[in-house]
Amino acid sequence: MRPGSLFAATLTFALLVGPLPAAAFAQDLPAPEGWAALERGEAEKAAAIFREELDRRPGNAALNYGAGYAAFTLGRTDAAISYLKHAIESNPRFVQAMVLLAQIAYQAADLDLAVSTLEKAAAIVPKDRSIAQQLERWRSEATLHNRFEARSTARFTVLFEGAQEKVIGERVASILEAAYWRIGKTMNTYPSETLNVILYTNRQFQDITRAPAWAGGGYDGRIRLPVGGALRSPKTLERVVTHEFVHALIHNAAGTSAPAWVNEGLASYMESTDHTWVPQVLRRADGRISMEDLTEGFGQFDGGTALVAYAESLVAGQLLCERLGGNLGPFLQMLGSGHTVDQALSTHNIQPEQFYAEWRRRIGMK
Repeated sequence: MRPGSLFAATLTFALLVGPLPAAAFAQDLPAPEGWAALERGEAEKAAAIFREELDRRPGNAALNYGAGYAAFTLGRTDAAISYLKHAIESNPRFVQAMVLLAQIAYQAADLDLAVSTLEKAAAIVPKDRSIAQQLERWRSEATLHNRFEARSTARFTVLFEGAQEKVIGERVASILEAAYWRIGKTMNTYPSETLNVILYTNRQFQDITRAPAWAGGGYDGRIRLPVGGALRSPKTLERVVTHEFVHALIHNAAGTSAPAWVNEGLASYMESTDHTWVPQVLRRADGRISMEDLTEGFGQFDGGTALVAYAESLVAGQLLCERLGGNLGPFLQMLGSGHTVDQALSTHNIQPEQFYAEWRRRIGMK
């Protein structure tokens, strides 16, 4: 745990299904080159292929699913939802499309659509435990949120329960309004839709998110914050709220394509100007974590290992800001379009190997 405070983790809600397997349909899948592009991570190319095929066969369920999956990967939520609804209209028993639609609706803070869609899937495959368990969790979350009050601004909606959390909610809204302009200008990107922020007791946060005990907040399409004791540490609250807001901006620009070290590195670097904890953590660490092991989320790490992961990622985030400057937004958009980090760096005249070598030098990796 970072000295003197909690630190935030990006919560990732894993897909219950992956890209559509060939066995899902009796006939061969249409547009095989589109599915191959998806498998290679070339979402922009896949999206173009599926759109072209849909011009000829707009009612094809598999094509609409593929287009929806590609749009989801690219962070195009509205388009993904539309394609998947068409897929389900064409094939009312298309469970995979239902599960993916529910996933995307949930990330878009449309809990009603997420629950109603997953209910349809559960009715078709009642013995699927993963779907049944997810549906139970979402129903519990909906019941809890129905008790909450809301404080809305032009750009944010803060949900809270009780008088004390209302005071914290006012503070959170103020922090977000300031961060909107400051961080948005730095990253050259702004949220495209109203951002939802939910304030929980510490117990509620654990029950809903199932986050590791060391997490100080989370972002999964909305910002979730455990606010027990928040009034006793306003600086910690500001840092955590800012951290999660950066995640929202990254998701807006890059969709789900940014590796964890980019996502957490930029959020950790921008949450505060005080980075003195980083060299302290790295000096105490027994070893270093490779860049490859920082690609996925940090939720699998214990508290001590996670803190090293955040410290190393912050160094990478700082290096990205130094090297990219005003091109940080376009860099993230390239990731969202299916380019690799190396490709995006090279496009902006940054040699990937030199970048990684400098990162290793700064974190003291031998």
